[in-house]
Amino acid sequence: MDRNFSRRRYIVDWKLQGSLIAHGLLYGGLVLVAIIGGIFLPLVWNLGDAGRPAQFEEQSIVMLWMHERVWYVLAICAVIVVTSAIKFSHRIAGPLVRYKRNLRLLAAGKMPPPLRTRPGDYLQEEVACLNAAVAGVAVRVDAIRKAQAGIQGEILAVLARLPADSGAGEGLVEAARELDRCMREFVHHDPGDARQVEPAPSSLSLCAATE
Repeated sequence: MDRNFSRRRYIVDWKLQGSLIAHGLLYGGLVLVAIIGGIFLPLVWNLGDAGRPAQFEEQSIVMLWMHERVWYVLAICAVIVVTSAIKFSHRIAGPLVRYKRNLRLLAAGKMPPPLRTRPGDYLQEEVACLNAAVAGVAVRVDAIRKAQAGIQGEILAVLARLPADSGAGEGLVEAARELDRCMREFVHHDPGDARQVEPAPSSLSLCAATE
């Protein structure tokens, strides 16, 4: 968690945040419908049972007064729901977008830098697990790279003791080159590289390509 880290946009994933905002409006609207129905239905019911003109007039005035102001209440509630949903979803979508990006980088053989989160962000534990996983993979790749360099040195030492025209050890040389090629695919990602990483054609392809 980085207290100096801040995001410049509140909408970072339209699909996720739009869905959360729509659900917030839906459930908030249902609650308001229940509240308004509980207030207006008794008044409408009493209007039909009002026996005295004075009582009928009084209840009608109350109902008209409430009807004139209920739309302002609905608008204020909608603003509160949308604002709260954007703020709430931002704390989920912000870490999640970078989480998916780092997974795509890792699938491409690039070791991304540690993810940073803001105070109050959700998915703190998941981000910490991803950072630990990337760090663990990077340590093991470095260890394999050192072992590969040692193997290459031993192969060269063995070939130096063989006759130059014997042709022996060509398979070892080719295998060492292939291993070196595979190891070069693992690199540390440059944060300044703005090129988008495409999802790998595996289970990671389910990750939406959102930045």
